[in-house]
Amino acid sequence: MTPLGLRYRRADHALVPAWRRWWPLARQEFLVPFRSKVGIAVFCLCLVPAVVRLFVLMIRYGMVDFGAAARGDVIGRSQAWAQWDSGRPEFYVELVMGTWPGLPVLILLTGSATAGAIARDRRTNALELLWTRGITPFGYLLARFCGSLGSLCLVTVAAPLALWVAAALMADDWQQLTSTLPFLGSVLFALLLVSAVWTALCLCLSAMASSPSQAIVLWCLLLVGSTALANIAAGVLREPNLRAWLSVWDAGGTLARHVAGVSTRVALGPALGFLSGLLLLLGLGAWRRLRVGEAVA
Repeated sequence: MTPLGLRYRRADHALVPAWRRWWPLARQEFLVPFRSKVGIAVFCLCLVPAVVRLFVLMIRYGMVDFGAAARGDVIGRSQAWAQWDSGRPEFYVELVMGTWPGLPVLILLTGSATAGAIARDRRTNALELLWTRGITPFGYLLARFCGSLGSLCLVTVAAPLALWVAAALMADDWQQLTSTLPFLGSVLFALLLVSAVWTALCLCLSAMASSPSQAIVLWCLLLVGSTALANIAAGVLREPNLRAWLSVWDAGGTLARHVAGVSTRVALGPALGFLSGLLLLLGLGAWRRLRVGEAVA
């Protein structure tokens, strides 16, 4: 008897594109910081530096009136420090790349979400199930990368962009818009690029770790430990540039400042080589751990 004789319904077979299989994972990873009250609180805390700069802009452009003395003090500080001048790229780059509060913000945001992304699936034995759903290790890693990068860019890219829009709208004329528009693209691309590098490094450590807590510890040790070792090496060898070449945080800052066109005396080549070598080394280790045989063992 044929299947039609048993009254089975005919089903049309349709191929599903690969991106439709891993896209839900990317969306899920993007929403990780917003799934709990603690995650939302951490995310809001990471936005505090941007809110402070927005408040400074409101005083500078007279949107908040504390008197002529307060506004004059803010304008004087902006003229003294380029990072407080919204007409220069430093204002937007240093919001993210300044060691304080940039480094604590990066540790908080990536430590609470990105660092445990892959290790969490390994601990719950979810990788074996994902491989049976037609998701390749590359597609899985790409999904986690896109989702994690999206949530990180809300702070590292979207917040500076929002400050630029606010400054353009609060200015007395359109000169603020026309003078800052030429460097806006390079600034946003620089911040996106360094965010992608940090996200990739964090995910590689997560893939190599056996638990989310171990991944978080390894990521914090990489960020803080490399900075400490770079400072020690710079002091011993009396070469200050080693701080920007051997530290994951400072090397990322060197890369972002060069791409954004912000003046810096540190050469880009050694920092770029350090980040590329570290990413290649950790990427090979992560790929080995994400192979089907290793993941389900």
